[in-house]
Amino acid sequence: MESGFFRLSSAAVPCSLVEGALDAACGFFARPLEEKLRHCGSAATGWRGYTPMGGGHNCSPASRQPERKESYYWGEPDTDGDAAAPPAAELAALDAAARVFHASMLEATRAVLRGLSLAMGMAPSALEERVFTAPSAKVLLVAYDPVERSELSCGSHTDCGFLTMLCSRGGRGLQVRRRADGTWLDVDSAAAGGGAAASPTFVCNLGDLAARLSGGRYASTPHRVLNDSAERRVALVFFNNLDESAPCDVAVQEPGGGGGAAAAVREAGSKRRLTCGQYVAERLAEMRGGFAERANGESEEFAGEGAGAPR
Repeated sequence: MESGFFRLSSAAVPCSLVEGALDAACGFFARPLEEKLRHCGSAATGWRGYTPMGGGHNCSPASRQPERKESYYWGEPDTDGDAAAPPAAELAALDAAARVFHASMLEATRAVLRGLSLAMGMAPSALEERVFTAPSAKVLLVAYDPVERSELSCGSHTDCGFLTMLCSRGGRGLQVRRRADGTWLDVDSAAAGGGAAASPTFVCNLGDLAARLSGGRYASTPHRVLNDSAERRVALVFFNNLDESAPCDVAVQEPGGGGGAAAAVREAGSKRRLTCGQYVAERLAEMRGGFAERANGESEEFAGEGAGAPR
C-alpha cells in the first residue's frame, strides 16, 4: 500500500455538526492567553484541557524548537477509563460540541473498520468485534498560527494509534510524504460539504497500530504541517486507538487460494504480545524520549524548496 491516507464522507457526521465544532474551537483559541491558561490539562485531568504553544512534546522527535501549535484535548471519561471534572461554565459550549462530534466520529469509524475487515479477508464485523467494543478515542482541537517557510507548524511524524480523522478551517499546511521519492504532497483538509444535511469530507490516516494489526499491509505514513499562509489554521482531529485491553495482533487472511475462501491465516504484528493500550503507550514514550535525546542536537531537516522537495 503506497499511503495510509484516504478521504471519507460519512452520513453519520453532518456538516452542521462539524461547523458547530469548528466554531467552538475557533472561539476558544481566539480568547486571551491568560484565559486559556486557566484550563490547562494536567495529570489530575488525564491531560484533558489546554496546551499552549511550546507547552507539550513535539510530534516529531527531530524537532529541536517547540512546534508552532496550541491545542485543547477533549476525552470522553468513560472511554478513557477515569473520571473528569465537569467543564468550567465558560467551556460548556465547547464541551457540548466536542461531545457530539466525538459520538458521531465513533459511528464513522465503524464504517471504516467494516471496510478494512473486508479488505483483509475477514467478516465485515471482525475488527469491530475484536478491538472496538470499548474504544479509547479522543478529540484534539489544534490551532496553527502562520509561520515562515523555514519553520514547521508540526514536524514530520507518523501517528502511533490506529486511525486519525481530521478536517480544518482556514490556512493550509497538511503535507504527506510520498514513499516512492520522499516528496511532500499538499493535502487539502478543509471541511467540505453543502448545506446542513450534507456530509463533510475528512482526511483519514492509518497509524502505526493499524500497520501492526494488518501485518504491514496498511502503511503508516509520515506527514507534517506547514502553515505558511496568512491565516490561522484550526483543525478538528479525532484519534481512535481501539480497545486498550484488546490484543494488538489480529488474524489476517492472506489473499489467494481457493478464491480467498480457504486462504492461509497468519498472526499480524510481532511475536511480542501487547495490548493496543500498551502498544500506543510505548510508542508515545518513544516519541517523547526521542525528543529529549535530540534536544541538544540537530533540528529536523527542512525541505526549503517547497512542498514537492524531497527530504
